[in-house]
Amino acid sequence: MNILELKINDLKRITAIEIHPTTGKPVILTGDNGNGKSSVLDSILLALTNNGLDDPIRHGRPSGSVKLTLGDDKAEYLLERKITKTGSKLVLTDANGMAVQKPQTFLDGLLGNYAFDPLEFVRLKAKDQVEALKIAAGLDFTAIDAKRSEHYSERTTVTRDGKEASAQLAALTAPADGTATEESSAVDLMDNLRALEDAERTYKASCDNYAVCCNNYDVALQNVAAIEAKLVAAKESATHFAKSKMESANDQQSALESAPTQEQLQAARDAIASVDETNKSVRNAVAYKAIDAKVKALRLTMANLNRRIEEIDEEKKAAIQNANLPLDGLELTEEGVMVNGTFFSQLSTAEQIRVSTLVAMSQNPSLRIIIIREGALMNAANLAMIASMAVERGFQVWIEKFQEAPSATGLHIIDGAIAFEDGEPVTESAE
Repeated sequence: MNILELKINDLKRITAIEIHPTTGKPVILTGDNGNGKSSVLDSILLALTNNGLDDPIRHGRPSGSVKLTLGDDKAEYLLERKITKTGSKLVLTDANGMAVQKPQTFLDGLLGNYAFDPLEFVRLKAKDQVEALKIAAGLDFTAIDAKRSEHYSERTTVTRDGKEASAQLAALTAPADGTATEESSAVDLMDNLRALEDAERTYKASCDNYAVCCNNYDVALQNVAAIEAKLVAAKESATHFAKSKMESANDQQSALESAPTQEQLQAARDAIASVDETNKSVRNAVAYKAIDAKVKALRLTMANLNRRIEEIDEEKKAAIQNANLPLDGLELTEEGVMVNGTFFSQLSTAEQIRVSTLVAMSQNPSLRIIIIREGALMNAANLAMIASMAVERGFQVWIEKFQEAPSATGLHIIDGAIAFEDGEPVTESAE
């Protein structure tokens, strides 16, 4: 569907303009600055959307209006938007004069991305072109980019903490196998040594006592042999000392069981001598184990964050790959837009304009119009190319060109009215 007829009265710089576009021919609007060529395009957008113009009524006039006849080969819809000081009124009827219900909703359904200007797209920076095409394809990564940013920020913090922990770990010596896990108490070791020394003294005393008893027994036996007269007393004494001997032997055996070896005594003394070094090793092992665990935990967290970021990037990549992009061979990357494997910026100017025009056409499948604001930047060859593409795909192109003098092509506007058409003067303006 195209614009078959356009009538504008008293809008912005326009006094009265009537345009009947020719099928397959771009509508080229030329003129000096401030004469109304931009107002024509703004009026079309005003008619279709009720947006795009501030203070739209021509100064000194009570109201203004814009009328559009829409259709393909013949009129299908008649649109009139009248603007007064108090607001605007939209009337939309079909070819039989029947009013269309909810006319603005109906028009919104016809409109695509009518503001997609091919030349404006060409001039965008690479990343801005990617964003424009994301919008064109209906891709919105606001939420997913926020999540990625959150994970990225967290990963930065974890990376910093991981470096600090790794530096601390590198400053420590890895503990030897079998290093104790708890520090020893020097007081406990001293108490243990004293107990062992007491046990040793007890054992020695029992040995001395046993030696004395043995000697007494021997003396007693001698007395028995030497003094038969004192045999009874000697036997009693012998019996007494035999009992003492047995008791002493028992005490000696008991003391022997708890008496330390020389190796145990020496080990106890060595433990006291080395307690500081042992405890230092224990502290080092505890610190090493704690920081090693922290480094491993941070590495795990880093791996999880990397995986989440990769998943988000893959999700975005899949969404872009599966998006209904407006042109075969079109690819969106972090660096910019690519066309059949070549970056958009590396295409020739003609190819850039061709691709941009195809994108613009894909954005307006129902109401097939394209608006180009800076047509003066196009040469004749590019203009002819766009015209050919429009004919091939049934599109209507409206082009605004700054031009002080009329040329052999286009509608030249002076003081809000069409003064020349294809280089020929227009003697009367349509009412």
